[in-house]
Amino acid sequence: MPAQRPRAAFEPIAPDFDIGALIESTPKFSYVNRISIDQIDEQVVAAFEKLVLLHVIQGGKPLVVDGFENRLDPWTFSPKWLNDNVGSKSECRAFKELVDQGVPTPHHRPLS
Repeated sequence: MPAQRPRAAFEPIAPDFDIGALIESTPKFSYVNRISIDQIDEQVVAAFEKLVLLHVIQGGKPLVVDGFENRLDPWTFSPKWLNDNVGSKSECRAFKELVDQGVPTPHHRPLS
């Protein structure tokens, strides 16, 4: 039997929560840097590597690449892919059944 570990209580975020106000009012929060996949295509590889070096490696901040998801194969992260790659993890096993049963989210919206 696995050891019982204490778990933190799940506190859902309200759908009308103003993230912008939180970021603006909290000194250690800032908006993430973003770049589109088209901008990367227009640059030489060295320029993109320098951007990653400055923002991600040296700055320690994330860099969001908008539109990258359109370059992925459509089967990547599909339910079958997830089951094949992380299906043995117990926290992932029941998700498909929850979706199939229409279990409401914390804000009572159906999962899609």
